[in-house]
Amino acid sequence: MHAILEYLAIGILIILFLTVSFAIISEVMGRLETVKEEQLYNVAERVMDKILLTPGDPPDWGTNFSNQLTDFGLALNGTRTPYVIDPDKVMRLANLTTLPNPLLVNSSEIADLLGIKNEYGFRLEIVPLLYVNVTPLEFYPVSGPATHVPSKIRVKVHNWYNFGVPGANVTAMLVLAKVTSLPGGSEKISYTVLVKSNITGALGTCMFDFNREINSTLSSGSTGLLYHFYILHVDWNGFVAIKGYSTPPQEGAPLTGYIIGDYVILNRSVITGNLSGAIITRDEVVEALPEYRSLLTVTNITWYPGAPPFNFTSSFSWTDYRVGKIHYVERLSSHVFVLGEWNGSLVVVVISRIPNIDISYGKKGATPPNSVTLTRIAQIYNYPYLVRLTLWRKVEG
Repeated sequence: MHAILEYLAIGILIILFLTVSFAIISEVMGRLETVKEEQLYNVAERVMDKILLTPGDPPDWGTNFSNQLTDFGLALNGTRTPYVIDPDKVMRLANLTTLPNPLLVNSSEIADLLGIKNEYGFRLEIVPLLYVNVTPLEFYPVSGPATHVPSKIRVKVHNWYNFGVPGANVTAMLVLAKVTSLPGGSEKISYTVLVKSNITGALGTCMFDFNREINSTLSSGSTGLLYHFYILHVDWNGFVAIKGYSTPPQEGAPLTGYIIGDYVILNRSVITGNLSGAIITRDEVVEALPEYRSLLTVTNITWYPGAPPFNFTSSFSWTDYRVGKIHYVERLSSHVFVLGEWNGSLVVVVISRIPNIDISYGKKGATPPNSVTLTRIAQIYNYPYLVRLTLWRKVEG
């Protein structure tokens, strides 16, 4: 009888010992996981500061193609204001679907330059606080090689969670540009700016109808090649966004491009003369003056007949691209509208100098659960952008 009681007591003690041991182990492991998360957070903080607060080396690597990039940072060179990003550096991270970037700095290079390539994976997003989408609803017919003018449009303003933004003040500027030939082979660009404003409704949308204004403008019968595009300016509680839009002649047309420094890069299939026209925005005027015609400046682009004076990355050939040098571009010019021709139609190539960035290194698909995400607000030109960095350990991802 005593032996049985002793065995029972020993069994109970063993169970208690194991229970306490498991509890202690779980507590220790939980603390270790917390420590690991805190350490990963500290690494992410340092990487984010490195990206946003330092210019990299060379500090002007956004437009300096001759020197090899030895350090990565997006800060605008020479500024003393924190979280101001160099748009040319951001442009070298963009990789448009219909036109791969021949001067791309890819995610593997970035990971190597940041010193995290062997141990960490990351995802870097640079997106505007406000998105602007344009949907054409009606077209005003025009004759000749010009595409029909989108005369009625729906504009949607939403945030990066795709929620519509109500109460946003939207100014729609329809630009009708005419190019006329002059003696000696030169050309003259003249343009008319039609302006309307509206407030977005509960779903973040509003409408603009320019049919009457277009009819009044084009009924004068003036000659010349007709180009057209929209500039949408949005102001929501002091947060500003801008978008350029032009209707392509058909879906999938490669009417995109890059401006890095004063170089313009287009798809080779876009036809331009040796000297072609372009219209640039002067965005600070929009915020200061209601004289919207003063928003635009006409300039020219001289296109290189052969190879450009810089080297493309090894995976691209310059023969697939049309490269030119723009004669004049302001620091605050967010968009450049290049007038050209594609497949027999007059087209406007809309080049945004503030593209959206979403690049990853170390994993494709869903972000690993054991990761840390940091968000900062930075500025490109005068526009607020969200910069989001997600970091994880490769062994856990």
